[in-house]
Amino acid sequence: MNSTPESILYANEAYRLTSLRLEQPGLVAELVGPGHSTLRITRNGEVSERPIPPVPREKTGYRGSIPVLTAMYAMAVQEMQQNITPEGLLLAGASWHTAWTRDTAYAVTLGAAYLEPEACRHSLESRVRDGIIMQDTGTGGGWPISTDRVSWVLAAWTYYLACGDREWLEYSAQVAMNTLAQDDAVLTCHGHLRPGETTFIDWREQSYPSWMNTAEIGASYAFGTNVLHYVSRRIVARMLAELGREKEATPWAEEATAIAADVQEYFWSRAAQCYGMMRTENSLEERVDALATALSVITGLSSGKQAHQAMNTLPRTLWGTPVFAPFKEEEQAAYHNRAIWPFVEAYVLLAHAELQDTRGAAQSMASLLRAAMAFGTNKENFQAVSGEATGTIQNSDRQLWSVAGMLGMYYFGLFGMQYEGDNLVFAPCVPKNFGGSHWLTNLRIRDMVLDVHLNGYGTDICSARINGKAASPIIPLDTKGRLQIELELMPSEDEQEAHPAYPAAVDDLPTPQWEECGPALLRWRAVPGATSYCVYANGTAITTTGQPVYAPAPGAAHFTEYRVQATSASNASALSRPWEYSRPGSRQLLAPTRIGEKPEYMVENNRAWLDTRPCTAHLEYEAITLAAGIYRIRFRYVNACASRRDGDTCALRQLFINDTPGAIIPFPHNTEQGDWEDYTHTAGVQLQLPAGVHTFSLRFTSLCANTAGHTNQCMVGYLEITRLA
Repeated sequence: MNSTPESILYANEAYRLTSLRLEQPGLVAELVGPGHSTLRITRNGEVSERPIPPVPREKTGYRGSIPVLTAMYAMAVQEMQQNITPEGLLLAGASWHTAWTRDTAYAVTLGAAYLEPEACRHSLESRVRDGIIMQDTGTGGGWPISTDRVSWVLAAWTYYLACGDREWLEYSAQVAMNTLAQDDAVLTCHGHLRPGETTFIDWREQSYPSWMNTAEIGASYAFGTNVLHYVSRRIVARMLAELGREKEATPWAEEATAIAADVQEYFWSRAAQCYGMMRTENSLEERVDALATALSVITGLSSGKQAHQAMNTLPRTLWGTPVFAPFKEEEQAAYHNRAIWPFVEAYVLLAHAELQDTRGAAQSMASLLRAAMAFGTNKENFQAVSGEATGTIQNSDRQLWSVAGMLGMYYFGLFGMQYEGDNLVFAPCVPKNFGGSHWLTNLRIRDMVLDVHLNGYGTDICSARINGKAASPIIPLDTKGRLQIELELMPSEDEQEAHPAYPAAVDDLPTPQWEECGPALLRWRAVPGATSYCVYANGTAITTTGQPVYAPAPGAAHFTEYRVQATSASNASALSRPWEYSRPGSRQLLAPTRIGEKPEYMVENNRAWLDTRPCTAHLEYEAITLAAGIYRIRFRYVNACASRRDGDTCALRQLFINDTPGAIIPFPHNTEQGDWEDYTHTAGVQLQLPAGVHTFSLRFTSLCANTAGHTNQCMVGYLEITRLA
């Protein structure tokens, strides 16, 4: 029989986690057998068992005085090995039979690089084509609607730190620069912010306002994605400096600093004391994105008091930290909405550890351990309200980044592995109830093999010994050989009473729907639960009213975009669909007149088929005489090559004004596959135009290559031009 004394690690109203078992209504999961080698799960009277084999001797191992920690580490190692294909690639999980860019990137960064470095390298290499990082399939047909492929850069740097491979460093630095250069040539930026949907939250209906089409999502700015753009450029600077190319590194570092400044200016809500999840050019949507917030802290973009405030305002449920909150009220299904993803929880844990917040770390550690115990695997996601994995839209066992998130809890949470300059540093974060003896064995970093023994709890190391001699817990990365490291922590309290309760994750209010709109009156449907409405004009709050009606003042400008938000004492809605006022004559439609370089194809019914062949790669519009001013241009189009949620065939064309090349216009999937009659509009492009006659055309140029390469097509109709000012 096992004689290990049982201690409580964490308990709340929903569950109780001890060093040996998990108890929650209808479920008990406990470690049984010799050496606690079996996980027995009793769910509503039905019993299942999962053997947990020991970690192979050649792998990095963990053992400690808390059996649950030892067992869940061993299960993560087993599941990581099960996710490696015969070709040596990392599968995204039991239900996902391929390697993806963001899944691989986050998994490598969370800890896979220290357990399976070769599989990590092969997987990262598999996501590069023609020297460019491949964007995963996603909303509207992938890149440039999604631009989070730059997460690859974080993983490439993590792999280099772990392995010290100079050849890899040169290769990955060039791939990163190629990719970022392509982004900079194609993306239309707002200051230094890069557009693109929110990283990983790539089911538009789960998170974005329902009125937004895929083109508008691609033209919006996501907090998390811009954190990735910031840190990827900072890493390129560090890569180049490491290669002795300091002069080349400087502009990359400067651009990273500029992105960070714009993120702070455009995403931080002073009123809510948190970062907003997404913004259009004019307005910030103040949902709280857990992954983005955690990444901002871990990467150093957010620091000091602001970082603590951001983490303290992350909404929680009894089961952990939801992907975002408030939840989208009109979308009841759980996937990104109303769900907890263990890999996101792992990043939240690491952000708490970065801030030496043992109270927050304890909650995240308990959430990760509870889920793995309850499900007998590292699930992709589970419901934020019930804690169950059933009833989610889709799910997978041994999800790659969930497995890696569990590993990261040990490497970067408990043991606090960090890199500072040319050194490996240990900065442990051990909550009081998780205190005791922890051993990390056979940890291979470059030419070192480390056996690390951590004892006690807290965040402050009071003594350190290396190979039996008193030393600092700072190890130069050029050290060689086997090291035995002993770290003793100075006890510190979690200070539960010193922290206010985390905000509860709740539903938002329904988004207001327009009923009647005109120059003299705006009316919308009353929103249940709302006590007032805030009216915005061009992104600025202009009035608050208790009734669902607003009368604009006479003498409006050429163009005004109105939006409304429902509010209550404790909650708010997303901003409504914009209603646009423009003076009579300010908006005009231009018909396409000629397609292709040769008159083989005709424009029919004011619509033209565009693909990459010379006969269909060029579309001209009728000329127009304009007064000097600021104008917005957008196109009526349809791209039904695949559904709006999926694929990699977002079409791209370059806009030419008076035969001068201008912006790249994305034409993403906007409907369901094959529905070539469902027209919508592209995102708008703003231009300052002088008085005179102007011509516009769309052309396929070298900048218009999309992710698919072989399919780059859409149907395009009228050009809409609106005078803004």
